[in-house]
Amino acid sequence: MDPNSGLSSGLFYIFPTIFIVFFVVVVAVMIGAVVFGVRASRRRRESIAAIVTVNGLSYVGEDHSLVDSFVGDPFGKGQNRRARDVVAGNHAGDPFQSFAYSYETETRDANGNTTKTTHSFQVTWIPVPAPFPHVRITPDSAWLRALGSLAGHDLNTESAQFNARWRVRANDERVAHAILTGPMIGRFMHADVRDRAAIFQGERLMSFAPQASDLTEPNTVVGMLQDVAALVPPFLIDDLRGRVAGQIAAA
Repeated sequence: MDPNSGLSSGLFYIFPTIFIVFFVVVVAVMIGAVVFGVRASRRRRESIAAIVTVNGLSYVGEDHSLVDSFVGDPFGKGQNRRARDVVAGNHAGDPFQSFAYSYETETRDANGNTTKTTHSFQVTWIPVPAPFPHVRITPDSAWLRALGSLAGHDLNTESAQFNARWRVRANDERVAHAILTGPMIGRFMHADVRDRAAIFQGERLMSFAPQASDLTEPNTVVGMLQDVAALVPPFLIDDLRGRVAGQIAAA
């Protein structure tokens, strides 16, 4: 009798068994991921519903008009752009709006296989009393570098600590420098602003952060935006309003 025949016979049964076990594990992991995602989504919706009710906020499930409401990251990228769970209301007497923004990108490997990735953000904005040029104050973080938001020329301030933590881009650098007063720079060193972008654009001040939120912190974010807006020097507000008035008069 061939001594190798028993070994060969054993391997014949072992390999299919290993394959079946591997397949079952993969399927179980996939099912677990789907179940986890569904449960997380349900918990998020329940949390949003509770916050909307308690705070007397308005809610819209999806508003496609918001996907083009801002210029620059994270807007204008990818496909299947969506603005969902749109919440609006007032905080400390000022209106605000917050929504979950997402888009998809596709990557293709060497074998031609396509993978879709969904990128999600929580966007929150408040109105400001004058039309600002585009000024972006963004943290120097890994997720913003991956997003491509940190390319280009930086504006530096007199604070080395601020310059190390933040990146500033502006269509009008004079406006950006006017915004970045000592008190404003100090506000951006607080912990509640960390890892959160602040963007002046037109008559809105917007902030965004990675991942859709369950809105447990809207008052914190809106309060931060209100602080930033309040620290803009009054002379700059008057100057920006005067520019618009001059443009209207010249038209």
